Amino acid sequence: MLAMLRKEHRFSVLLTGHFLSQAGDGIHEFVFIITVLHVTHANVAASGAIYFFRFIPYVVLGPLGGALSDRWPRRSLMVFADLARMAITLGLCWLLSAGRLGPVSLALIGMAMTALRTVFQPAFQGAIPSLVRAEHLPAANAATQTVVEAGGFLGPALGGTLLYVVAGPGNILVIDAATYLISAFCIRHAIDAPPNSGAAVSAGGMGSIALRALYRDFAANLRAALTRRDLFVTIGYSALCILFVGAALRVLIPTMLKAEGFADSVIGYAMSFLALGAVAGAFLCGALSRDFSTSSLMNYWRCYGFVLALLPLCAVSAVATLAGCFALGAIGAFVDVVLPTNIQRLSTQENVGKNFSLFSTLANTGEAMSGAFAGALSVVAPVGIGISVIGVIVVAVGYLGSANTAVKHG
Repeated sequence: MLAMLRKEHRFSVLLTGHFLSQAGDGIHEFVFIITVLHVTHANVAASGAIYFFRFIPYVVLGPLGGALSDRWPRRSLMVFADLARMAITLGLCWLLSAGRLGPVSLALIGMAMTALRTVFQPAFQGAIPSLVRAEHLPAANAATQTVVEAGGFLGPALGGTLLYVVAGPGNILVIDAATYLISAFCIRHAIDAPPNSGAAVSAGGMGSIALRALYRDFAANLRAALTRRDLFVTIGYSALCILFVGAALRVLIPTMLKAEGFADSVIGYAMSFLALGAVAGAFLCGALSRDFSTSSLMNYWRCYGFVLALLPLCAVSAVATLAGCFALGAIGAFVDVVLPTNIQRLSTQENVGKNFSLFSTLANTGEAMSGAFAGALSVVAPVGIGISVIGVIVVAVGYLGSANTAVKHG
């Protein structure tokens, strides 16, 4: 991975900016959570409503992000998304400092940030194959996943430390805004401006990006994906696994640890060890993996489900729990590296953005539904058994995905 970064200078610049923006996202998420709890007075229903509205843009605008990234210059879309998020973050900073935040304004800010994320992510994933040589693509995805996990791990920790030192969440967000600005500069430096991009946009006119046309592009790409078995299994079956895994990671595992009598700090350490395992797994996958096919992806999902099913057995001690979380994060990183690599290899430059948008829309929808699934499962089974059941389901989904892929190749 490090050798690839030395050889691929433009990608390294892009990744540097992405790391800073991911750390800024972690700070933003930390401040957003504590602000929601403060504004709603820790009311579960009100907090849940804010996060529900924050999710809506994934469903409504998710199909548009990929179509936009395949029609417009990805460089321009990413710079626009970063600068717009910087402006919104500075607005949130001002509202916090002035004490003018309420549940409605928080929900609107969350929705705006989510909407811009649906623009940025497909453009970013679609740009990677054009910045690195084909043989470096798996290592580039491994490096990207490492950066995402490291930024997600360091951001909240940095936010908590700064909150203790600065004693003002609004002041912390200035750092988050600065990371978006630096990321925009890195994007402009790493990705060349397309020739005659302005002329191309004006010639097509706004009609070329009409909402109807973008949704029509997404629908046509969805129909095409359904006819390609490998792509359908990669996107559809992975999104189904995320529905079940999200219920375990976000709700059931913390609930299990709390029920076993562990302190809140152990729950925080468990989440940190999941992230540390993901960083280690991304490094290992970039160095060891050579097979990035759909069948390999399904095998990794089966391994992930197997480890998840055994995780409740680790709850006998804090050390065993942290070791189990580290192993789970490491296996998950193999999925997170192979998945985008597989989508990129099954796509063309004309539809790679739409394919990532399709996956993102389905995966985020599944993740949003995971809370309801976790609640329903906890009614009929103890939490530990529920986690094991989810692990078995993920193994079954991975097995069915492998069987479907084998049918095609057979």
